Amino acid sequence: MATHIISFRIENNSGYAERWASTVAAIRREADGSAWDETTSFFLIRSAKTADALATSIYVGSKFNSTCDTLLVVNAANATYATRGVIKYPATLASFFQRNALDGLLAG
Repeated sequence: MATHIISFRIENNSGYAERWASTVAAIRREADGSAWDETTSFFLIRSAKTADALATSIYVGSKFNSTCDTLLVVNAANATYATRGVIKYPATLASFFQRNALDGLLAG
């Protein structure tokens, strides 16, 4: 069981409120126990899933729009991360972590 950091941005356009609420609900469903969410669009949860599996579950389980919204999931235990949606500066993001969660999957 690892602690995961989840941050997201929902583009303020038509459907914003519905997408935001469904993303929050999807994150809460993924938490094994309680979730800490005292700051805006940021959660700490515990989950046995990988960062990539957790990002996929949140994406598939919500109305998240990958053409305009942004999701970041970080496994705090092993410094892997996964993203969904629009990432404007992927190299900058990658510089803060050991590896993207997909790197391990692609390497075998």
